[in-house]
Amino acid sequence: MMMASKKSNKWKKPQSRKNTNRIPEPAIPGNTKSASRESSGEKGFRLTIENYFRKKSTLFFIISLLLTAILGLYLFDIKINEGGDDSSYIEMAHRFIKGKAFPTFHGEFYSIFLGIPVAIFGINLFVLKLTSYLFILGHLIFFYLTFKDRISSTLLVFTMLIISVSSNILFFSSQTYSEAMFMFLQSLCFFLVFKLLDRLKENKLNNLHLWPLWISSTFLIFLLVITRNIGLAMLLSLAAYLILDRKYYAIIYVVILYLFFTYSFEFYKRVSWDIDKSALAQQTDYILLKNPYNAALGKEDFAGMVTRFFANMKMYLSRHFFASIALRSADKTDASFFPALILIILFFSGLYFAFRKNKSMLLTGIYLGIAVFTTFITLNQSWGQLRMIVVFVPLIILFLASGIDELSKTKRLGILYPLLLFLFIFIFFKSLGQSIQKARDNDEILKKNISGNLYYGFTPDWVNFLKMSEWVGKNLPDDAGVASRKPSMSFIYSKGKEFYGIYRIPLENGDSIINRFKRENRKICIYNLSDLGRQKVPVMTQMQIRRSTDAVIGQSSDLYGVHQLYDSAENPLVSACRHYGIHYYLEPDTFLQVLRNGTEQSYGIYPDSLLNNLKKNNVSYVIMASLRMNPKMKTDRTVNTIRRYLYYIELKYFNLFTVVRQIGNEDEEPAKLIKINYENAGL
Repeated sequence: MMMASKKSNKWKKPQSRKNTNRIPEPAIPGNTKSASRESSGEKGFRLTIENYFRKKSTLFFIISLLLTAILGLYLFDIKINEGGDDSSYIEMAHRFIKGKAFPTFHGEFYSIFLGIPVAIFGINLFVLKLTSYLFILGHLIFFYLTFKDRISSTLLVFTMLIISVSSNILFFSSQTYSEAMFMFLQSLCFFLVFKLLDRLKENKLNNLHLWPLWISSTFLIFLLVITRNIGLAMLLSLAAYLILDRKYYAIIYVVILYLFFTYSFEFYKRVSWDIDKSALAQQTDYILLKNPYNAALGKEDFAGMVTRFFANMKMYLSRHFFASIALRSADKTDASFFPALILIILFFSGLYFAFRKNKSMLLTGIYLGIAVFTTFITLNQSWGQLRMIVVFVPLIILFLASGIDELSKTKRLGILYPLLLFLFIFIFFKSLGQSIQKARDNDEILKKNISGNLYYGFTPDWVNFLKMSEWVGKNLPDDAGVASRKPSMSFIYSKGKEFYGIYRIPLENGDSIINRFKRENRKICIYNLSDLGRQKVPVMTQMQIRRSTDAVIGQSSDLYGVHQLYDSAENPLVSACRHYGIHYYLEPDTFLQVLRNGTEQSYGIYPDSLLNNLKKNNVSYVIMASLRMNPKMKTDRTVNTIRRYLYYIELKYFNLFTVVRQIGNEDEEPAKLIKINYENAGL
């Protein structure tokens, strides 16, 4: 085989101590045979451009750093983000510092890190967000230091310029999301790993004296993983690279060190903290669910995972990536396979050239392939946000550009090089224009927020919700349990009061509830709850019927109550159904057939389980807000998780909830504070 040949084997150790990944002066990086196929004019043009940017690379790096610093300040957002995850990191940091809980659901290390400024400055949003600003600057610094002399200076300079003015990347410079820290750790990790690989080439025999690099690079990989699980792609890509480079002993070093850091960390957590293992298990369950907010739809099978992969590939590559480089509007939600396919072809072209010519870019390409592929597999389509892949955007730009650059060195594709330069320039100015416009839009909001008005810039639905959270923090006793759809945001604006989160409703498939009654040999009567109102059943009779409900099953617009029959005599519920003309079923199989004949998926819920869950967590009040489904427009559609949660309980219990406080009129997207009267449910 060709790779077995000593002359052609590109994975053999170099004959000299010189780093083969470094770009010699003044030759253009790349294969000399490919370059020789270019015309002298094309070669001269490329050489002139490359020499210019090589000499001026430090200047352009400083310019990029200044652009990032200036635009980052103008785009700075002091408010908490509506997504809620950013405030969750702060709340977990606060709980960690206070010794209440160890952060488990989100990236552990970011919350641990935020605990430092929280311990010093308290919950100071400006200080906490400033750390992300510094991380973005640090990312750009190590991005430059990592790839300087490892790839064409032209490609590196233009990539830095683009990411320095990208409003989509700069957005995370003032958010307490983990993205900014991850990007910093990622670039620093590449920097140290490349340093280690360089030294491994220089030292052919004994490499144990490189222990500072072994430890620091592996420790950085470990931190990357506990910041975001996708960081494991760095470990896997490094292992794959070392296998290709036949440095098997190096894999042993890395794996042993990584396992040492991982198990030491796990030992610390087990000894020092009471870890909620169920929360850890839920993460895997959420990944496999068809809809993470509706478990009744079940889990994905193999075909479903394949469908998810291609749907995510289309969405992230053709929509979010192109939006991140200003080649399409972020407001457009459509996606197409064609742009995604073009990017994939360019990626594999870049991987081919990297394998033949540039080992640094090969490791980068393997890392991107593993990380992005895993992202497409594990993320549910409903989580489709730019932040899921924004951490890879700088590397994707650089890697794809390197592939196009190598393609342009072939004689027939020489036109690609000037087109690439034109595309770089166009993207830079388009991104710069977007950032300047967003900075202008942010100017008034930033001034108001700095002056102390932290509600300015929110839409009325959020203002009312956050003001209600603030009111709760000021007026309710510390031991009064309050539930919220966005508990971490309520935590921030209530100045540190902890809220119970209601994120989703524990729905399950309607069939499973009926089958559970069947397996337990319990006789049941299933009646149409909707008929209670349609048939003009007296209020007292309705209350008696509903109070006997053990479970609720819904399908389309129909709701059914499930009542267990405890006696063999004529049941009052059955008699009432017959008397008032309420549709009912005594045979479970007959009802199951009705569900299966329906056009929509059925779902089921136990009202008592919902109520008991609130009681168990000492919830006395619930904030029910009118948060918009479409954040840019007021419509009748709102995020109704809380409303539905309480509605399913109300199907069984009357007069259980009382509105004790309302902020905002009914036509002003109000927030309501609801008291739970447990005594009316006999609790």
